[in-house]
Order: sequence, then structure tokens, then C-alpha cells
Amino acid sequence: MNNIKDQENLDKKKVLLRLDLNVPLKNRVITDETRINKIIPIINFLIKKQSKIIIISHVGRPNGKVNTDLSLKPICENIEKKINKKIRLIKDNIFKLKKEDLFKDMNDQIVFLENIRFYEEEEKKRH
Repeated sequence: MNNIKDQENLDKKKVLLRLDLNVPLKNRVITDETRINKIIPIINFLIKKQSKIIIISHVGRPNGKVNTDLSLKPICENIEKKINKKIRLIKDNIFKLKKEDLFKDMNDQIVFLENIRFYEEEEKKRH
């Protein structure tokens, strides 16, 4: 895959990132931040481009069911601290989301969709 930094004309565009943030969690605490640290330069690059960033990821294997122990919340909080920018975690059902639901506040620049593996449709794909 090409490097996102090679893409032209990302200024003020909406960018959907599917990231591998499947980090080890113990009692909702991240025990290894390696995967998170690898994506920070990408996020910072897009912030400088004033892009609106939509992030999709997963943690663990919840088998298509909501499991609060596998929420992306601790990952959002970790990234917020590293980039010093607020991230909004959207827990609404992605099948019911509308485009205008993503960046409700003008100041929102980064939104995370809750664990994509909370949806049975995502889990069916890997079988």
C-alpha cells in the first residue's frame, strides 16, 4: 500500500482510516502501546492537513456482541494524550449513522467508531 503521506490533496478532506489497534488490554488498561505509537505520525500528519479523521478499528474477539471490556475508549484516551487533541468516541450503531452525525461539533477533528467487531457482520467476514 502507498504511504498516506504520498497522497495529494488531503487538505481539509474527510479521511477514513481502518487501523490495527488491537492492543493487549488487561482490566481496560493498555499493556503494550506499540501499535498505537506507530499510527501517531499518520494522525499528526492528517491533523496538520486539517483533515477530518474517522477511525475504524477493533480490539479482541467479542463475536459480534457489545463487550464493554473490549471498548476502544482506553485507546482513544491514550491517543488523545499523545496528540493533545480531543477525540470523540461514537458508540451509536454504525448502520444508523448519518454523515452529519460524525462531526457534530465544528471543533471535532477526530472521531472513533466503537469496536467494529461488536457487529456480527464484521465477525462473519473472517469465517
